[in-house]
Amino acid sequence: MSTMVNYPGDPYPWLGTHWGRLTAAFGQGRFPHALLITGQPGLGKAAFAHELARFLMCEAPAEGVAACGKCTGCTLFEAGNHPDFFSVSPEEDSSAIKVDQIRALSDRLAMSRHGGGFKVAILDPAEAMNINAANSLLKTLEEPTDNTVLVLVSANPGRLPATVRSRCQQVRIPVPERGVAVAWLKKQVDAEQPEICLSLANGAPLLALDLARGNAIEERARHFQSLVGIIQGRQDPLALAASWSKDEDLTGLRWLREWLMDLLRIRLTGHVRGIHGVDLAEGLQALARQLDCKVMFGQLDKVNRAIQMAGSGINRQLMTEDILLAWAAGTS
Repeated sequence: MSTMVNYPGDPYPWLGTHWGRLTAAFGQGRFPHALLITGQPGLGKAAFAHELARFLMCEAPAEGVAACGKCTGCTLFEAGNHPDFFSVSPEEDSSAIKVDQIRALSDRLAMSRHGGGFKVAILDPAEAMNINAANSLLKTLEEPTDNTVLVLVSANPGRLPATVRSRCQQVRIPVPERGVAVAWLKKQVDAEQPEICLSLANGAPLLALDLARGNAIEERARHFQSLVGIIQGRQDPLALAASWSKDEDLTGLRWLREWLMDLLRIRLTGHVRGIHGVDLAEGLQALARQLDCKVMFGQLDKVNRAIQMAGSGINRQLMTEDILLAWAAGTS
């Protein structure tokens, strides 16, 4: 097991090992010109990338392992106007990083640096690059300018072309040990059920923190009881659809999709081991006894199609009504 070292400020202790390896490489003069930081959402990849940029742009790193916070480079970076730092993400009107953005970045990286540190560019999420943008980035990856570091951040590195991945040193951030994550979570928020929040977040501490702060367990229980209420005839599916359709994130439908998959798992295996909805295991097990697998598969297809079409201008309320009426009919 790797020895943990302090990540600057120690906000995310599970990142210490990765930080130690990179700062050691820096101290030995073998820091890579391109990094690909990967891992599931909620692990602090973006924060790690920005802390790394701050370190690389510092003119006098403290003991070689952290930005000093006092030099000109640190001051400019903290103010958000360091001329040698570049951040590339999809523009407001797009979900993709476009070729013009990468060309503009390459032109800037080709210029002389202003400070005494590195020129650093962060691409997040890197998989948002369209194929033309990715191909344009290849030239910069293959012929990097001196004192330049590209940091690609991705939760889905498989969507990046192999030619891009192969030219980056990968830093894979795994889910932290459960004890470390639970201890961190308890320090951040007074959550009654930190372990359940962590399970719902697939072990990702930052997502678990969002769930704890948003009272997600209570909200999930209310949504689930509304679905049970439809089956028991005490909840009007049209009224529930009107309520759910006001949520642009389609939280109710996304949770229904999760619960349908859990219900199918319970029906097919006969137990609750491995289900995602650990907060509702007892209720899901009871509900699974009442439902037909064929009907649930059909409902799951319907919910998946609805979520995929959510951004196409479809009437959200009519779509939700259709799903909840099918739920009522299929479980009666």
